Amino acid sequence: MKKSLLLFLVFPFLSIGQTLDYESITKSKPFTVSGQVSASGIYYSSNQNKSREPYTYFLQGALNINIYSFSLPISYSFSNQGENLGYQLPFDFNRISLHPKYKWITGHIGNISMTFSPYTLSGHQFTGGGVDLTPPGSVKISAMSGQLLKATEDNGDLRTVPAFSRMGYGLKTSIEKEQYKIGIIGFYAKDNPNSIDSIPEAKGVLPQENLVVSVEGEVKLGKSFSLQAEYASTAITKDTRAEESESIESTPIAVLFNNRTSTEYYNAVKTRLGYGIGRVNLGLGYERIDPGYETLGAYYFNNDFENITLDASNTFFRDRLTLALNIGYQRDDLDNLKANNTNRTVGSLNATLALSERLNISGSYSNFSTFTNIKPNQFDEINDADLLDEQIEELDYKQLSQTATATISYVLSNKKTSRQNLTTNYALNDVSNEQGGVVRLGDASTFHNMNIGHTIDFSERNLNISTSVNGTYNTIGREESTTWGPTVSVGKRYFEKTLNVRLSSGYNSSTSSTSNTNVTNLRGAVTYTLKERHNFNLNAVQLFRNGGNNGQLSEFTATFGYNYAFGLKKPKLNFKKKEKKPKEDNDSIKIQYKKYRFEGLPINITPQLLELPEKEGFAHIIKDKKGELSKLAEQLKETEEKEKKVYKEIAIRYLKEMETYLDFAAFYNEKIYEAYNKLVSEAREIDRQIRDEFTIVSAKINSAEEKDSEDLKRQKVLEKRYASHTELLESLLKWNLQPEDIENPKGDIQTLKKRNAAKVFSMHQAEKSEEHIVKFIEIRLADMFHKILKE
Repeated sequence: MKKSLLLFLVFPFLSIGQTLDYESITKSKPFTVSGQVSASGIYYSSNQNKSREPYTYFLQGALNINIYSFSLPISYSFSNQGENLGYQLPFDFNRISLHPKYKWITGHIGNISMTFSPYTLSGHQFTGGGVDLTPPGSVKISAMSGQLLKATEDNGDLRTVPAFSRMGYGLKTSIEKEQYKIGIIGFYAKDNPNSIDSIPEAKGVLPQENLVVSVEGEVKLGKSFSLQAEYASTAITKDTRAEESESIESTPIAVLFNNRTSTEYYNAVKTRLGYGIGRVNLGLGYERIDPGYETLGAYYFNNDFENITLDASNTFFRDRLTLALNIGYQRDDLDNLKANNTNRTVGSLNATLALSERLNISGSYSNFSTFTNIKPNQFDEINDADLLDEQIEELDYKQLSQTATATISYVLSNKKTSRQNLTTNYALNDVSNEQGGVVRLGDASTFHNMNIGHTIDFSERNLNISTSVNGTYNTIGREESTTWGPTVSVGKRYFEKTLNVRLSSGYNSSTSSTSNTNVTNLRGAVTYTLKERHNFNLNAVQLFRNGGNNGQLSEFTATFGYNYAFGLKKPKLNFKKKEKKPKEDNDSIKIQYKKYRFEGLPINITPQLLELPEKEGFAHIIKDKKGELSKLAEQLKETEEKEKKVYKEIAIRYLKEMETYLDFAAFYNEKIYEAYNKLVSEAREIDRQIRDEFTIVSAKINSAEEKDSEDLKRQKVLEKRYASHTELLESLLKWNLQPEDIENPKGDIQTLKKRNAAKVFSMHQAEKSEEHIVKFIEIRLADMFHKILKE
């Protein structure tokens, strides 16, 4: 029934999508294939850690097929990591996904993830299909259907995570106008109790069923204010084998769900009032999630808390100083059922100051205070035989956590032959437990870290040398420890910068009251680029550690990787018969300069020429608007009615005058595309690293007889990070930015180009390295993408 309803809703839009636009097709590139493939292998050897596999390989890639207006991005990831675990998990490590796109229809097929909202479907990986429909107008639709968990039998291995087969279905519809936005989300998931032979109740695995309905909206109140809100209601049955119940809950979702004795209903609400004018931004937010709230569309979910937050940001002194402030209050035990409740205040301040082109200072401070109140229990009071602990039992506990960071970056030299930078970082973290207003000896810990680094780049020699000294001082209770050590790194580029070799060495010594430890590491890295498409890299790390309680450690890790970026094109095919060209107007002219071509009447060409700087995104960086360029613009208008030859000469002179900026526009577009591909590549690598670390921690926990609390916490954190990063990576791939999207930008890309054009232009004029410029753009792209993802 649910599948039929979903198909019924989606089918009309798919039908519209099959209506071919022949005019658009004939103007599009007929057939292109582009993408990248990468392969890497990791070899590991240690004289102590024998549980880790000695060799692991990873195969990843992205393929984008374009056939006129239709595109088909394909991404995949394969590894032998899951095979080496020796036990079963209810999800796949190897993934392949397809994201076909035609106009405003984007499909998702394979091992994919989608996000509707944090309270419904939020980055959960599934095997199946989904679709995003964004037709012209205000209506937007997203839908999904697939297997969230695969059936996994309990084979008796303690490390195996058994699971029932779980199917999920979701639908999100929204209406988006200029002044308001409103959407409705529905998500349903159910386990199949017959999908596995035995029911492993001892491991707490029960067949579940879940329905979540959410309403979200946003409205602009005048020019400066905006209000965002979401209300979600969930119905979850913990055991679908329980008997049906006739009790009627007060929540509206109850009429849509099969009520059983194990069914529970919860709500969540989140709202934010924002104010923005110029560069000033203020926001007041409120969030409340009932105790027990859960959705099967997310891997990990926090509940039983209430948040009140205030955020503000502004820039001062012509954007030289940027300040951002966040203050919040949080409490739990909303139903007053816990043995103790906790509330905390959160505050943070971030500042960035550009004193000059050479000197930049940034800093941050955050303060977290957690209060734990022990509730008196009358039966404990009656049965308490110790009358001397009354004072302790009545005390409230307060945990204080403070973090401060400061970074000073100074350009010592910015010569063409050599560039030198000096950077200093300092970090402080202080945690203390206060009892009855007193911090007792041993209930406080402080962490100080300071790093001073110097980098010199001999651009003409393709040589880079970096040195740094790092030191930490820790106090944990009554224990003190210090760690310090230098690091030296030398990099050299050969053969027109296609071969890059870097060698580095680091040493640190740690001293405490119980042990002395010395660590030496040697690193080597080689990267080679062949014909701009093939990239080979080899990294090796040798670590030696002596002292401490675990004896001498020798550990070697080597990673070899290969990446290939490709692009194929086919000759243009003509669907239409050639039409006879009408006789040209006697007043029509043709103007061609480099990649720019204009044809028509002068009165129609002039606006196109004058709009060129704005179209390319560098209008505001042209400094001579009142100079020669402005005079030529006036002459264009004056000669529109004169002889065609005179107008054409003025137009060519106008384009030549802008040649510096036109060349920069092509360079700028190319570097934005490089930055996007670099961002995708790094996101894939981070995805692999998180997954690898999660697997190692999980294996350690499952193989241990006694579970370590720190490992369990680490596992939860990694699980949450992995889910979030998978969502980010899938969304980043779905973005599917192409060169033509950068040349003719819209929306966020257009805003990014205009906002950073002046800075990139000045860097280009100052002959900053292309790597430096790509890194600058990549950071801005990542920041923009994170903001889009949050929205």
